[in-house]
Amino acid sequence: MLLILSVIWILFGFLFLFNILEIEKQLLTNRSLVIFCLTFAVIGLAISAALIFYLKSAFRHYPLWVSFILKLGLAFGLFVLVAFCMLAAYFVFSYHGSLSQFTARFFEDFFFTKGFLILMTDLALLTLISLVLLEVTDKYGPGGFWSMMRGEYHRPRQERRIFIFLDINNATTIAEKIGHEKYFLLLKDFFADITNPVLANGGEIYQYVGDEVVISWKESPENKIYSLRFIRQAFYILKRREKYYLGQYTVAPTFKAGIHSGEVTSGFIGIIKKDLIYSGDTLNTAARLRGKCHELQQAFILSGGFMNDFHQPFAYKITGIGEMELKGRVEKEQLFSLEFE
Repeated sequence: MLLILSVIWILFGFLFLFNILEIEKQLLTNRSLVIFCLTFAVIGLAISAALIFYLKSAFRHYPLWVSFILKLGLAFGLFVLVAFCMLAAYFVFSYHGSLSQFTARFFEDFFFTKGFLILMTDLALLTLISLVLLEVTDKYGPGGFWSMMRGEYHRPRQERRIFIFLDINNATTIAEKIGHEKYFLLLKDFFADITNPVLANGGEIYQYVGDEVVISWKESPENKIYSLRFIRQAFYILKRREKYYLGQYTVAPTFKAGIHSGEVTSGFIGIIKKDLIYSGDTLNTAARLRGKCHELQQAFILSGGFMNDFHQPFAYKITGIGEMELKGRVEKEQLFSLEFE
């Protein structure tokens, strides 16, 4: 996403260059064309990085319109700061006149021109477009929006995927203890805390259902390791955040998870609201495994399907439980427990 936004900024830089005639006449001569484009690329990279790595998750406790205005204002302020620093660097290393001459020329030939006003308006519009693009990609997930744009799931397709069904332990008891409104805030914090491990390991959040989240990867030996790494990282993040949860909600949430992989049918459905849907026995099996965690007194349960062509990685203890029947399935499934060493 950072690369995509940076490319968009560079392309708009070329477009703005040929529209802002006044700036082009006065400032862009000889090598200035290349310098302008490189400057625009640096500014675009800085703002895109800020939008993705900081502003994207900032102000999430505010209403969307307030969050949007704050992000827009901060991004625009960042542009002014970066532009000022680059102009200061230009003065130090390239301008041969005095500071007063540079300041006078800057205000007369650049700051107080019609072209500068047009540039500021275009940059504000581009920042707004970047924010809208980030909000849309958040709605469909890191890969979902671009998959829809490429038409990958326009027609149903068969593929093999890994699924983790994960939910909070003793959710009903916690909700009754702290109240449903406070429990909802706990859910928001919980899902926010496990999101970074999802992104860090290339996972896709398929859906939220109450206190449950379903996470998916395309099936491969590498992604199986990433899925286990996600569980490990999420587990220890919540361990480190125990003090915060106890102080804020008087309880520290833990979670259980069922992990399975297999073939599913994938595709977008819906008219006024599109969603990428996976269907098949693979999802049912993963959900049943999650349900078995409490019965077997295990935090994390893996399926035999997940363990096919997969060897136990370092620092993970995977122990066979045995074959068991799962509700809705005729054939028994080999089950394994997962612990961290």
